[in-house]
Amino acid sequence: MTLLAALQALLGGPGRLRFIVQPLVAILLGIRDGRLDAAAGRAPYVFAVLFARDRRKEAVLSGLRTVIKPLTLAVLIDMLIQYFIFRHVRLWEALLVGTGLVALPYVAARGITNRVTRRRPAPPRRHPPAPGAPS
Repeated sequence: MTLLAALQALLGGPGRLRFIVQPLVAILLGIRDGRLDAAAGRAPYVFAVLFARDRRKEAVLSGLRTVIKPLTLAVLIDMLIQYFIFRHVRLWEALLVGTGLVALPYVAARGITNRVTRRRPAPPRRHPPAPGAPS
């Protein structure tokens, strides 16, 4: 069975809701971490991983800490569904599908959110009136 035929069977079989839920969870985690990166003044995630040697290890570990549980869950769910549909498990396909459903949306959302958040102007601060000044 080819990868394309297997993917079609997975999309039509049990557990197809995960193709919506898992990327959504990954995107929400990416948005959260992207906003934290922007607030801390850090470079966008993919840029930090690829080009910032001084921050690469920290960026990779930060991403792994956040995405490891959803990624592991995505791979395990895919393996279970493969077993129920095909009566065998292909680990590489499960890793590929799990990465596509979780890691890629997370990385994209984290980087895009960081860039969008940095470009938005900061909201104006409201200063309290000076003591003794009329309100």
